[in-house]
Amino acid sequence: MSAKTRAAAGQTRRETPTFRRESNFPPEPEKRERGDRMSLTTKRALADSFEKLLSRRGFDKITVKDIVEDCGVNRQTFYYHFHDIYDLIEWIFQDAADHISPEKRADDGDWTAGIQTLLKFLEDNRMLILNAYNSINHEVVSNYIKRAIRPYAMGIVRMQADAMDTPVSEESIQFVAEIMTLGATGLISEWIGQQMQNKKDMAQKVDRFRTALSGSIQLMLRNLNGAKLPD
Repeated sequence: MSAKTRAAAGQTRRETPTFRRESNFPPEPEKRERGDRMSLTTKRALADSFEKLLSRRGFDKITVKDIVEDCGVNRQTFYYHFHDIYDLIEWIFQDAADHISPEKRADDGDWTAGIQTLLKFLEDNRMLILNAYNSINHEVVSNYIKRAIRPYAMGIVRMQADAMDTPVSEESIQFVAEIMTLGATGLISEWIGQQMQNKKDMAQKVDRFRTALSGSIQLMLRNLNGAKLPD
């Protein structure tokens, strides 16, 4: 091959355009978001099947096999999302708490609105709550109640702190919110332990609890502000 011919061939190679194949796959963040949505949908479908079965039979009569057959998925799908039925129940409570307790301030000044919302959920899901409380673990239910109430308690404590004429530490705000949360959790847990029999009595206790705390939140914050913590 002559030098002229080789040069022409080299030029042809250099001028040959290259094409980039466009990927049909979504970007990684989009894939993750889609996967999260699919996972959440599957979890809720399994939860719905469990709650449907619970309305027909006792907790101790429900198996993973029953749940997956009702849901129309296989056992592998169940165990991909949950360790066991107890794990599923805990997730149901966590999901419910996230939906009934939005992170917002109690702008009307009445944080017990959150408790009323919680009590309605407990009433609507009475069988699930009592089965979990009596057959599984009291702590699962108590943790759910605390998680649901805490944002409302934090909202009213922050509102009261903002209205004070002296700055309040975050530690004091958190502590007072914890006192309120634990107090409400104790009242509700006691009612569940009594098999949720007297709703009117529970409503009266919540109202008395609100009255007892009226005017005392800022007092607690002032006391904590002036207190010298031990080393």
